[in-house]
Amino acid sequence: MRGAVRIFLLLLALAELGGCSGHKRAVMTAEPLPAQKDQQQLLLRNKVTSLMGKGNYRRAIELMCRNKHPGSPAAGLEQEYVAAVNGLVAAGEEYFTHGDYATAGRSFKWAIDSYPADPALWERLRWEPKQLKAHLEICSNRLMEEGLQEYRRGNLESAIRKWKGLIAFNAGHREAKKAIATATVQLRALKTMENQQQ
Repeated sequence: MRGAVRIFLLLLALAELGGCSGHKRAVMTAEPLPAQKDQQQLLLRNKVTSLMGKGNYRRAIELMCRNKHPGSPAAGLEQEYVAAVNGLVAAGEEYFTHGDYATAGRSFKWAIDSYPADPALWERLRWEPKQLKAHLEICSNRLMEEGLQEYRRGNLESAIRKWKGLIAFNAGHREAKKAIATATVQLRALKTMENQQQ
């Protein structure tokens, strides 16, 4: 009797496993219908357009490249992708013109990182990578110099902010890292002295 119960339970378990694997297979192979794909693309396009209307080009690019590498927009969104990269460049130019080199540098860096992989899209972009890199270098140099000017005036906190703004888009800038470390030590020493005098 016990043997029959075991065989029955074993057969029942095998039947359930077979049912589960068949169900899983059906779920895995199910792809969205063309109408669903069109609907999904329309929703994505609307989100992207809304973000670009608010000037949030970086987030729009992230949405268009979800599950892909930056530079490779989802099929059918190439025009929006080019517009978003151009938006980053235009925003960078605007910040650069107003002397906000930290924000300009971040915009230019995002544009470089998002540059389309497809050469067919390159001619529709405002700037080539070489121009973007040149402006990144100018932003780095200006922020480094502004930080040094603040440092010489004794405005250590302001100097550190300038250099940290540079590091935000140029993480490998050794001079800025050294300057931040030096100014931070000096700022701590000054604050310790001020606390002792009180």
